[in-house]
Amino acid sequence: MRSLPVPVALAVCTYLRYVASGGLQLTVGDSTGLSQATDSHICAQVSDILAAKVPEFVKFPAFEDAALAKHELGAIAGT
Repeated sequence: MRSLPVPVALAVCTYLRYVASGGLQLTVGDSTGLSQATDSHICAQVSDILAAKVPEFVKFPAFEDAALAKHELGAIAGT
């Protein structure tokens, strides 16, 4: 028998807690009342969704701009 779907807000919070704590899925599941299997499924789903969004939100400088970006980041870091 399948259980009810996990609400999106709970899935995202579960994933964020797992990633932020570096803990075990079982520990995160204990705090949310979800099983380890459900936590594992949630983490895989949310991770895949976020990974698919990387090209949309993460941009790397073009080759010509890479040296300038390196210089600017070095200035911020104080090197």
